[in-house]
Amino acid sequence: MKKITSLCLVATLSMIATFAIADETYLCTYGQEERVISVVYQDQVKKVPCEVHYQRDGVTETLWDAKDEVGYCEEKAKAFVEKQRGWGWRCDDKGEGR
Repeated sequence: MKKITSLCLVATLSMIATFAIADETYLCTYGQEERVISVVYQDQVKKVPCEVHYQRDGVTETLWDAKDEVGYCEEKAKAFVEKQRGWGWRCDDKGEGR
């Protein structure tokens, strides 16, 4: 029984350790349509590696990523948000997490 409990604990901790967290999230709307642009970090302190995720119609794709360049994902996300606004979308910063 102890081995099973230990195994479950190790598996749970491994899943938590690899879980990426969205730190910057923008919700963009145009009529009834919604898009979500997120900067996702594997390490909240170092801010890298990171990815910029774009979610539309229930599908999420990674638009950009950086392994060691701090600030790259944030710049790309903000530029993409501005592009969305230029197309007539309203984008609001949702801050940390989703």
